Amino acid sequence: MARKSNRERSRVGSKRQLPNGRWCVTVSHGYRSDGSRRTLSRVVDTEDEADAAIVALRTELGSSPAAGERMTLDAYFWGVFVPRKEASRTKATVDYYTSASRTHITGDFGGMQVNSIPRSAIRTWASTLPAQSAPSYVRALRAVLRSAWEDGLIAQEPMRGRLDLPSRDTRPAPVWTPEQASDELSRLRDEDIEALALVMLGAGLSASEARACDRSSLSPDCREVTVEAAYTQRDGMKGPKNARRYRTVPVLETCAARLRELRGDGPLCVNRRGQRMGPGTVPKRWRALWESGRMGALPFIHMNRLRATHETMMLRVGVPDALNSAIHGHSQKVAYSNYLAPASADAVGAARAANELIAPAPRRANLHFVD
Repeated sequence: MARKSNRERSRVGSKRQLPNGRWCVTVSHGYRSDGSRRTLSRVVDTEDEADAAIVALRTELGSSPAAGERMTLDAYFWGVFVPRKEASRTKATVDYYTSASRTHITGDFGGMQVNSIPRSAIRTWASTLPAQSAPSYVRALRAVLRSAWEDGLIAQEPMRGRLDLPSRDTRPAPVWTPEQASDELSRLRDEDIEALALVMLGAGLSASEARACDRSSLSPDCREVTVEAAYTQRDGMKGPKNARRYRTVPVLETCAARLRELRGDGPLCVNRRGQRMGPGTVPKRWRALWESGRMGALPFIHMNRLRATHETMMLRVGVPDALNSAIHGHSQKVAYSNYLAPASADAVGAARAANELIAPAPRRANLHFVD
């Protein structure tokens, strides 16, 4: 097929060869909000690719009314994305996006046009992120760019497909064995955070849910606890994380018996002024128990792993995944693998049971019959 004439191509867009032999394509269509022309440019390797790029850019400008608008990523993030999240999400979620932007996004892409961030630059950026937090920063950038795409500022869906991220430590965080959990209960006796630990280990509540509990959250015999709120450092007192987190769950009898001895009024855990202990103070009080030697040789785990210890014990006694998930308020009806750490004794027992399936039958002694 014969090429279009230069005059015909100029009606759609222009192309020119650069000193290095590549081709620069420029297409204009319509006007921006400031009255200037909406223009997109692209550099390609060959003249054939330049002709194809002219058509592609003209399609972008025609299909996306906002394509060609001059808006940097920073301008979009602070002027559009953040106010929208502030109106519909918790403060913790907004802080997550703003923190990710300040630390690992603005420096690389903040001054770039939101519709001209090349995937090659994103791929290079992703490969240099801190290994443990790389997925979190990638999710943040993808959310911002997808929002800009939905607003029409980007013609094609951004960041589709997987990115190669630095390898990270995927070992699960530890949980206690039942024997260690029993030891913990005796060592925590009469500590100011004892009641929190009892409802977390005894009923599988998260740390934020336990901090929000009052004495009235427990049934009269302390064998059940009702979850209706969560208490976090960023959002204060708020509703639970999802609809399944509103629940009433049983408390292990050993923990319930101790809770009955601690009965009183008000929050389960209070500070020296008699007020509900703050979310930032509880972890410090928990770590101080090891620093003071109160916990002896008991291995340190973060306090929220008491919830995982409860879930692991439920799994050990044969509670089905769906019921285990409902007890802990998971959004999915399966036990989360990162919560579980079955004891080695469980694995040995399972191996012995499986071995019975393939073990040869015991040989019978030869019998000799004499007439």
